[in-house]
Amino acid sequence: MRRLAAVLLATFLVGCAGQAGSGTTAAPSTSTAAEQPTTGTSRAPSPPTTVASEIAEYVDNFEFVWETINESFYDPEFGGMDWDAVRDRYVPQLATLDDERELLELINQMVFELEVSHLFVMPPDADFVDPVLTTEGELGLKVRLLDDQWVITEVESGSPAAGAGLSPGYLLDGVGGQPVADVAASGPVLPPLHERGIRSSKILAVEELLYGEPGATTTVEFRDHDDQPQAATLTFSHRGQSAELIPGLPPVFTTLEVNRLENNIGYIRFDPFAPALTAPLLDAIHEMENAPGLIIDLRGNHGGNSDVGKRLIDAMVDQAHLIWTWTTRHGTGATYAEPSADPYDGLVVVLVDVCSGSASEAFAGGIQAMDRAVVVGERTSGRLLSGEIAELPIGALMIYPTAQPAMADGTIVEGYGVIPDLPVAVRRSDLADGIDPALRAAIEYILARS
Repeated sequence: MRRLAAVLLATFLVGCAGQAGSGTTAAPSTSTAAEQPTTGTSRAPSPPTTVASEIAEYVDNFEFVWETINESFYDPEFGGMDWDAVRDRYVPQLATLDDERELLELINQMVFELEVSHLFVMPPDADFVDPVLTTEGELGLKVRLLDDQWVITEVESGSPAAGAGLSPGYLLDGVGGQPVADVAASGPVLPPLHERGIRSSKILAVEELLYGEPGATTTVEFRDHDDQPQAATLTFSHRGQSAELIPGLPPVFTTLEVNRLENNIGYIRFDPFAPALTAPLLDAIHEMENAPGLIIDLRGNHGGNSDVGKRLIDAMVDQAHLIWTWTTRHGTGATYAEPSADPYDGLVVVLVDVCSGSASEAFAGGIQAMDRAVVVGERTSGRLLSGEIAELPIGALMIYPTAQPAMADGTIVEGYGVIPDLPVAVRRSDLADGIDPALRAAIEYILARS
């Protein structure tokens, strides 16, 4: 259950808890489920059940989840599903449960039938929060599943992994005695259930192995460029700054890299879309005013608060423009760019991959649809809804989607993904040669047009 909650939370981050959007017109309602008005699709009277009185608590929590979704889910048609019938199928199963863990598993099984992102429940224990964002120690590795191989794609300079001689293009076989292939195979698979969604779920499960308590050690098994098996014992190092991402949840660790590449091209990479990063990101964009092009690298970005992305777009446009529209159960809203006084006017390229999620998809798809940036890299998985948080009677937390965003050109990213203008495949051989194919393509694009 811990790994399930970790991967679930890693897919959750966009416009949560009332941060759905801002701009010159009203954003969707951000009231809680209890505050929202009853609609014509409110729950029908409960059918008689034979649930024993001793599991009344299970029934109360199950009904809380079912009814919250029934009244607040952005699609009143539930994607063509008979939501009442779904409830009737699951209620009898409550009598077979042994504990709260099984209750939450059953509830997640039910809500996953809707096959949308940003919809799940997780235990209240802080230990269940995604370690990729919240754990203080790291090894300094990034991995991706390329052609059925777990390839190390990045090794952070000065990290424990770099100190042990690991390099991009190496294959990762195991961490802490756990074969990564087994971890990926046994991990949860989350909607959307297409190839990219399944692959990104596996990557998120494996990423958890790369974070731990500072000072603790773990054994990393890998193969070098010649496929020779090796092993190294690494010590988790302290990460950088942490900041609040979503009120009520533990703080997350943030990363920010600002650099100048060849020919004075600007480069910004960060994770996640945390409000605390807004000011330094805007400062970084302003400092790039004389750069012929600016690359914003969102590969592996977990998402976050969509208003952060809106503020970045504001800093790169010279006129008001629709960014997103939002559809909710109770109406629609829109978010418009509000140009800054001195916007960056050079070329903009956004890098994405299959692990660019949620608010990063909103930013990339939004600025692409406005014709303000070119997107380069790999098609994203398509996990883009706006959610809210509710607490179940037993203290578990539920994330549920209340709004579906669309880009300015009408594109729905949820389940579909952001399609790059310039697709770039990543090959192990390129990484072994020290080449970052997507970054190289972005640089070449800017140089050819500046």
